[in-house]
Amino acid sequence: MTTLAELNKKIAEMQAQANKMREEGKANAIEEIKQKMEEFAITPQDLGFGHQAKAKKTKATSIPKDRIVAYKKSETETWSGGRGPKPQWVKDVISKEGIDALEKYKTK
Repeated sequence: MTTLAELNKKIAEMQAQANKMREEGKANAIEEIKQKMEEFAITPQDLGFGHQAKAKKTKATSIPKDRIVAYKKSETETWSGGRGPKPQWVKDVISKEGIDALEKYKTK
């Protein structure tokens, strides 16, 4: 029966053999590519390599804070009025004073 050490040794030998074959194949492929490029006058730019115009990066714009805050009770108690759960202070106002009471906390 084959031992674990023997299997590991075989794996290492086969891995080294595979790496050698890969390098030889790579060298052959590069040589063939160079020959074809020379034969057909293909440049790296023809293949999409080299200097290319880069897309201009645009600066992300942030939304002004006064547009985000739709309801404000104090400096620390604000709400955008958007998706998601309502903050506790909004729930408290609605439960104690009704939904119409939120209007007095509306900004602009």
